[in-house]
Parts: sequence; structure tokens; C-alpha cells
Amino acid sequence: MSLLDAGPDEIVIYPEIAIVDEYGTPKRGPAVGGVPVRCRVQPLVTLDGSEVQVVTRYKVISRALPAGPWARVEWDGREWDVEGEVLRSNGSPATRHHKFVMVARKPLEVP
Repeated sequence: MSLLDAGPDEIVIYPEIAIVDEYGTPKRGPAVGGVPVRCRVQPLVTLDGSEVQVVTRYKVISRALPAGPWARVEWDGREWDVEGEVLRSNGSPATRHHKFVMVARKPLEVP
């Protein structure tokens, strides 16, 4: 069994869908229901541009990821946004996979 099929981490993705806002304007946004996905979550970087702002990013790799730029992710008790588009690697059937970068919606609160 490959890490692409049964990674050690689990995230919940709220896939990108077409929605209509309160003014009747069509746009893209996250779905109401989430989809659990087994994956590998790898740390990328935490940037501390100032004492006020901290940006935390992780790379997510899995066999298939139902995500897009307007999707929302839940992982490790926090909410995350998808940065950019999902990258699809179309190798052999054994190595095909999807990956994206997720960014924390807000810094981790320290008690």
C-alpha cells in the first residue's frame, strides 16, 4: 500500500463549487459538506514578516484531491485555504498523484 493511497494524515476538504452570493452574483466557494481524504501533509515554511503576521504553509500529497483555489480544508483542528491550483502529476498508474499547498487562515493561538 502506497502513501499515495493511504497516507498517515487525514484532512477534510470542502470542495470548490459554484455558489450564488447574497446579492445573486454567481461565484466560486467551498461546499457545505466535507470529504475526508487520506494523504501526506508535509511542512513547507512559516514566514514571520513581522510580530503581527505569521504565514504557515503545508504541502498536501494524495492519489486524488477534490480541491481547487476556493476550497476549504480542515486539518489538525484548524482551517486552511488552498493556495493556487491543484498540481496533477500524470505518471504511471502507480505514481500518479495530486498535490497542493494549504495556508493557515489565521495563526495558531497560543494559550
